[in-house]
Amino acid sequence: MFKFKAFVGRGRQVIDVLCTFMVIVACLFNIALSPYCMCVMESCHEHDLTVLVRVKTVMPQTVAVVCLVIQAKTMFHSANGEFREYEDRAREYDACFPDRVGGAYFVAFILSAYVVTILPINAYRLYLIHRDVRDHTVTAFFVLMYLQNMCTCSMEIHYLARCSRLYRRFCRINEDMSTLKLATVAANRYPSVLLQQSVNGRDDDGRRRGTTSGTSPTAGDVELLRMRHQCVRDAVGDLNDLYGVQLLLSLCILCLMTVIDTYGEMFHKYSLAISQAFLYVWLTHYSFRLFAIVLTTHFTMKQVFLYGFSVCE
Repeated sequence: MFKFKAFVGRGRQVIDVLCTFMVIVACLFNIALSPYCMCVMESCHEHDLTVLVRVKTVMPQTVAVVCLVIQAKTMFHSANGEFREYEDRAREYDACFPDRVGGAYFVAFILSAYVVTILPINAYRLYLIHRDVRDHTVTAFFVLMYLQNMCTCSMEIHYLARCSRLYRRFCRINEDMSTLKLATVAANRYPSVLLQQSVNGRDDDGRRRGTTSGTSPTAGDVELLRMRHQCVRDAVGDLNDLYGVQLLLSLCILCLMTVIDTYGEMFHKYSLAISQAFLYVWLTHYSFRLFAIVLTTHFTMKQVFLYGFSVCE
């Protein structure tokens, strides 16, 4: 069994290296051929680039560079075993503090929204390019650009899934903190009654796994909450180290693509493989990705500081 796991691990490493090499080649291909492909799409000469063509050339080149940096940093963390260590610590937390947090519906919703707003419109765009442009180099160029965008989206989905799990853990900790606070207030009002309940009230396994409103809170309850909060806060720091740079680049490229697509629509002077509906679908997709990242991070950090200071003290 150990040899089989080692073989599978080496196989995954080989696949990761091959995928990284293919992404690097695709990014370099798109960076080099962006002026040519944009000129073909705009029906101009490569030595006579208009302002619109120059602006639109920036987008595929930036997408390629961002994808290259994201892939390189992701592979760096993966080679150092940081992603594996993060998952191992998450499993250890589940084993020590089983809270049964789910999240499958949220991840399914995010994944469905990405797929619905990416695949149909990109597939239709590729069909129009193949039909109107009839240049295999241009078709390959756009296929690679869309694949690079999907690599960036995959990174975002992994982040959102992990961040939402931390959010639910913080929600559970804050709920227990609120219960502890209410139990403390009740214990201060009726100490004699709750003391008797505290002596007689035990879990089935003889251990106290949390605090309820019918028992007197102890130092062990507070320490348990502090440990849980500290573990999840450390996971937030690890998640920031793993995805901080990638998310910053992703947000920047989303803003840049929004500006460039809007600029191209305002100065619309071409008709090859383009439709007015593309702009609205792309803007919807960009807005969804932007708000998903920002709001998920915002609500997670809001839960971190809801009772964070009182727990740490």
